[in-house]
Formats: sequence, structure tokens, C-alpha cells
Amino acid sequence: KKSAARLPVPNTSPRLRLWAALFIIVVLAPPVSCSYVPQTHDSRVLRLKGGRDVRHNMAAASPVVVPAKSSHSATVIWLHGLGDSGSGWAPIAQQLSLPHVKWIFPNAGSRPVTINGGTAMPAWADIIALSLEAPEDEEGTLATKNLIHSLIADEVKAGVPANRIVIGGFSQGAAMSCVAALTHDQPLAGCFILSGYLTLRNKIPNLLTDAGRATPFFQAHGSQDMVVPFMFGQISSQLISSFGVKVDFHNYVMGHASCEQELADLKTFFSKVIPAAAPAPIPSDLNALSAKELKEILKARSVDFSDCYEKCDLVNKVQQLV
Repeated sequence: KKSAARLPVPNTSPRLRLWAALFIIVVLAPPVSCSYVPQTHDSRVLRLKGGRDVRHNMAAASPVVVPAKSSHSATVIWLHGLGDSGSGWAPIAQQLSLPHVKWIFPNAGSRPVTINGGTAMPAWADIIALSLEAPEDEEGTLATKNLIHSLIADEVKAGVPANRIVIGGFSQGAAMSCVAALTHDQPLAGCFILSGYLTLRNKIPNLLTDAGRATPFFQAHGSQDMVVPFMFGQISSQLISSFGVKVDFHNYVMGHASCEQELADLKTFFSKVIPAAAPAPIPSDLNALSAKELKEILKARSVDFSDCYEKCDLVNKVQQLV
């Protein structure tokens, strides 16, 4: 169930609150071996346990692909969390039931995860430590970002435009998708962050593209999350918003998991940004269109134009979609 009210956040700068959230993570989630135990896709939880993960030295398997049931006009790329696999989330395609959507669930390769004592498990990047001084795995994160971009490029080559492609994921998969969306050279239909966070936060301002700013975000987080604390998700949302990105933030009474209401809200987001009927093609001569026609083009693609005061502003915003 969705909580009735948002949790209060101290009136401090986003950067200070981010450091505070990191400190909370250190206290609540000390370094232990962990594996993501597959359960039903609407009640999955990251479970901590001792011992080595038996899955090691594995190259990344091919993505799990669920074809569209009707005419394929949109694609969703969904990244799993630490220790999981693409097949762990694949049943979500049937539950959300969007016949025009093709679903791609990539698999992370297995790698040693430093914070888990070097235990090898499926991971999109290394997690070195959860402390204020710990460096982030920039190389691994950017490699995953490039992988996501290549999957998008494959869909575009197959005839699905970038503005009909949504990327996102759960936990670490959400963090990787966030970077990929903010740095892509074309506006995407959307990005969704489930129980995730903003990684490479100090690098993103220099990597951010205008197309990334134009991509709408859906973010959801559990107010009782003890793995990626709610405060960390909320601060990440505030930082992403500070880049000029439109973020639709939701919180739910749950832990590091998913719930039926979250998935229902996510389906509403999908239906908005990748409706079954694709918008009409954008005319080549934008200056010949009226302001009303330009607004209809933006509205059909769920693009916010509240910051457009003149017709030239509308033309420029539509031009970013071309």
C-alpha cells in the first residue's frame, strides 16, 4: 500500500543529506555476503546470508526477451539487481500486460564484489564500500551504461524510435539505468528507478546531455527499506530533479522490495509515456506549425512544456525530439 504521507527530510542542502544517507547505509548495511534470492516478482527481497555464492566466473548470458503480443511499437529494457538475473524479473511482462511492448531483461556477468569479501555474483559494477571515502566503480558503471546504450541502438535499428523506449530496473539495475538515461544522446520515452539510487553523482553533471534532461523519470522507494534507505532514494530524486529532469517520485510502506501498488503505478507511467498508439510523426517544418499544434506534439509524448513562454521555445523543445 502507498503510504499516506511523505517522510520528513531535514532542511539541509541535497549534498549534505546525501552524505547523511550514505552514513545511514554504512550503519544499517555492514559488509556481508549477499545474494538476491528469487521469489515471486511482486514480493522480492534482497536477503543477506553468509558463505560464498556458488555462481562465479560466469560470463553474462544473453538477455531474456519477451516479444510483444501484438504490433510491436515500444520496448522496455529492465535491469535486475545485485545477485539476480534477467529471468528473475521476466514474469513482470505478463503481469503488466502491455501487448504492444517488447521486454528485454539483460543479465549481468558474474564478478567479485568487494564489499562482499570478493564473493563473485551477478553485478553490473563493483561495490567497493559503503563509506564516505569509498570510490565508486566508474569503469564498471560506464561499461554497463554503454551496454544499455547498445541495446537501445539495436532497438532503434530495428525500427523502434528512442522516444518509444523505456529503461530502468531494480536497486543496482536502477542505478545503472539512471546513468544511461541521463547520458543518452536522444530523449527516451522514460526511465524508472525502483528502490534505486543515483550513482556517479559527482560525474553526472559533466556527462549529462540535453536529451537526458528531457527524459521523464518514475522513481519508487519503500519507506522501510533497510538496504537502500528511503532517505537515499529521496535525496537521489532531488539531485536528479536539480538537473532539470522531471521526476515522478512515489513512496510505499515496504522494505527493499516491490509491491502491487508500485507495479500498478509503474504501469500507469508506461501507459502514459509509451501508449499503445504511437504519436503521429513530427512534421519537418516546425516553424509552420501553430503554438497549439506544437503543444499537442509535446503533450502526445508526455513532454512538459510549462517552461515554454514563446513559440520559439516550443519549436526548440520539439526539435529535441526529432
